[in-house]
Amino acid sequence: MKTHLRVFAIVVFILVIGCGTASAYSNANMQSVVIEIDGNPRMVNTEKETIGELLADLDNTLDMEYILNDAEESDPVENMMTLSLTSVTEKIVATTETVPFETIERPNANMKIGETKVVQEGKDGQVALISKEIYHGAELMDTQFVEKKVITAGQDKIVEFGTTGVINGYAYTNLINAKVTAYTPYDPGCNNITATGTTVRKGVIAVDPSVIPLGTRVYIPGYGVATAEDTGGAIKGNRVDVCYMTKSEAYGWGVRNVPVYILQ
Repeated sequence: MKTHLRVFAIVVFILVIGCGTASAYSNANMQSVVIEIDGNPRMVNTEKETIGELLADLDNTLDMEYILNDAEESDPVENMMTLSLTSVTEKIVATTETVPFETIERPNANMKIGETKVVQEGKDGQVALISKEIYHGAELMDTQFVEKKVITAGQDKIVEFGTTGVINGYAYTNLINAKVTAYTPYDPGCNNITATGTTVRKGVIAVDPSVIPLGTRVYIPGYGVATAEDTGGAIKGNRVDVCYMTKSEAYGWGVRNVPVYILQ
């Protein structure tokens, strides 16, 4: 009976030693690695040989995009090494922006010059600007525009203005306050032919075509109806030169600041 017990004890001892040896063998390739994600450390144990294999094994656990810092995926895993990872995250951001309404002016031939009428009130609109922010860790690296969505449609303000007036029986569409001088066909430098090829005569005026286009009919108080057919080197901006056939009439006119009515 004692012999059997001794044999049983020896067998148990051998099994214990054997199991211990197998356990030691299975842990021989196990290494501990510190994984720092945005500076927050965590310890993992692995039998993987390269950093790339280790990270691939951790993909489901990490469940995020990241940047491997200061190491290569082909580098070998070393016991108690520290791997630094920076998370890559995206955030959708929406901001609201007010779109001011525009004022549109529209001529109305049934209204007199100087009259205005608001046909439609303006209303500001609102839009949402959707953008994507990309972060590396807590640092914002890039902002990308995604789309613009209309929240509230705006409405332009529409104002009609009169384009019709009457002066001494003549219908006019606009008026220009001008400095008006006079000249004659006999003035120095005048060859009796206008810039449009017509003959200089009473009823012809010299203008700046950028202000009053050539061919425009006008009414000038104190002078009457005239046509813009001529130009002059000194006639720039709101300046008009009226033609008289005599010097005495031209001198009599002098220099006057008067409205020039643009006729229909």
